[in-house]
Amino acid sequence: MSGQLTPLTQADLPTIRAWRNHEQINAFMCAQHCISEVEHQQWFTQKEQDPLQYLYLYQENGVAQGFMQLQKISLESDVYRWGFYISPDASRGTGTKMTQQALKLAFDVLNAQKIAGEVLGFNHASRSLHNKLGFREEGCLKQHHYLNGQYHDLYCFGLLQSDYRVNKERGVLRVRASTDYD
Repeated sequence: MSGQLTPLTQADLPTIRAWRNHEQINAFMCAQHCISEVEHQQWFTQKEQDPLQYLYLYQENGVAQGFMQLQKISLESDVYRWGFYISPDASRGTGTKMTQQALKLAFDVLNAQKIAGEVLGFNHASRSLHNKLGFREEGCLKQHHYLNGQYHDLYCFGLLQSDYRVNKERGVLRVRASTDYD
């Protein structure tokens, strides 16, 4: 069995909350406070009831390895924002495999027109991943996000369906894993 995205469940919440609060993950988030169990439950309940939200757990060989969120910006639009993180213990390449699965889901199943993401300037790994996946840097909001007493740049990335299709045809995206959303 290889990697797959499955809808996030109540049972997954302790795992993804622990990851989110882990110093290696939290250091790259726009909000860096420690998330309580109550706050996390309220977040999940709200997202679960929102028809524009898609929350997934990424697993490899049955072991939870990452979290993926796709948020449609409106009912009328096929543009999505995404956010994700992997387990602090995940092996190298897990983020690439998970995000490739998410792109397949977004473009091939949900028929997204565009996926958009925002990355703090100091998160070099995420910026590199977006570039590797074929995203275009659409702009940089200079000193846009205030965090820990400093202003930080916020990079905006976008991937159009047409670019995804071209990249897929060229073999840039090799999604081999199974999914639970087909």
